[in-house]
Amino acid sequence: MFDNPTIANTVGAIFTLFIFSYLWKENALYRLAEHIYVGLSAGYIVTMNWHTTLKPAIQQEIAVDKQYYLITAIIIGLLMYTRYFPKIAWLARIPMSIWVGYGVGYVLVFSPAPFITQITNSFQKFSAKYTTWYGTNTVNNILFFIFLIGTMMYFFFTVKRDNPIMVGGATIGRYVLMLAFGSAFGNTVQGRVSLFIGRCQYLLGDWLHLIK
Repeated sequence: MFDNPTIANTVGAIFTLFIFSYLWKENALYRLAEHIYVGLSAGYIVTMNWHTTLKPAIQQEIAVDKQYYLITAIIIGLLMYTRYFPKIAWLARIPMSIWVGYGVGYVLVFSPAPFITQITNSFQKFSAKYTTWYGTNTVNNILFFIFLIGTMMYFFFTVKRDNPIMVGGATIGRYVLMLAFGSAFGNTVQGRVSLFIGRCQYLLGDWLHLIK
């Protein structure tokens, strides 16, 4: 049915307009599109997990390779569905505790690496590649060092800010944080605007063929 590009584009455009109707107010059309989207996403994830993980594990790893210990993992995972049965709903805590414990252990083992990389990258050289004083490498590294020290001084709560150095450094750090947060927020807004432009191009181009 949806092999026809015109029909597929029309369905996509209708649901796009349903979502955009939220800009007016929350309504039944928006909720319909929202529920269909969530349902399709959930169904797609379940189908993909079955064909890419569970089915190969049962047909190949358990039946052929005789890795029977995987049956235990499947049983533990199925315990999540005991939440729908009040009398044995407590069994769902078993897989949850395993996943949370594994996640915490994984974070403690592998997460320090990015932070260590950030720390090592904060050591900048002040020797420029260029001979002039405005050499890009020198200026960037000096500014980076000043901003880094200022930001760290802003979070020195155990030291009284009763001298010009601490006050000035903390002030620089505050301005640097404001610029960083403003840049991150602007980037987020720009991303949302890009998504909106993409939807407009879909409506006006792929659906109505008013633009190319």
